[in-house]
Amino acid sequence: MDSLSQKRSFQNKIVAPESLPGFQDVPYNPLSRKLLSKHFVQISVWMLAVFSFCGYMFFNQQRDELIAGIAIGAILIFCFLYINAWKMQKVYGYCLRERDIIYRRGYITTSTTVISFNRIQHVSISRGILDKFLNISTLKIFTAGGSGSDISIPGLAPEIAQNLKEALIQKISEDDGGKV
Repeated sequence: MDSLSQKRSFQNKIVAPESLPGFQDVPYNPLSRKLLSKHFVQISVWMLAVFSFCGYMFFNQQRDELIAGIAIGAILIFCFLYINAWKMQKVYGYCLRERDIIYRRGYITTSTTVISFNRIQHVSISRGILDKFLNISTLKIFTAGGSGSDISIPGLAPEIAQNLKEALIQKISEDDGGKV
């Protein structure tokens, strides 16, 4: 087929928005409840540090009103952080579909990221000290042109993270025609 024939056969048909598949309707897999424990531990460590500082300042005869104001403000902030972590746990979710992976987070403003397999460059699993203690992992998915991971799915059981990684690598190799 010559280039003139290719130009004549080129088509770019209109797609009606209502015919597009919706990502809102998919059944999301929840993240492990251990992720909530991780968030609570992290918040508690910061809270301990702030209240230790307030106690130090109080016992060194600093301005009591200022210390009381800082402590009250800290209590309010930490209450918000605990409630935020609890509400976020209910919203976190991921879904692996035929051609893409979806990750949802946020309850005030929900953020949903959809990445097609043909854009994925690299997949890795990370585990920090607290993650190892709680037996959870974070799956990181990198796409072309990104400086960091485009999706980071925390709070996965290590087996699930490994299975997802292997499934994504399999999908990537299928999209590349078997070349890895």
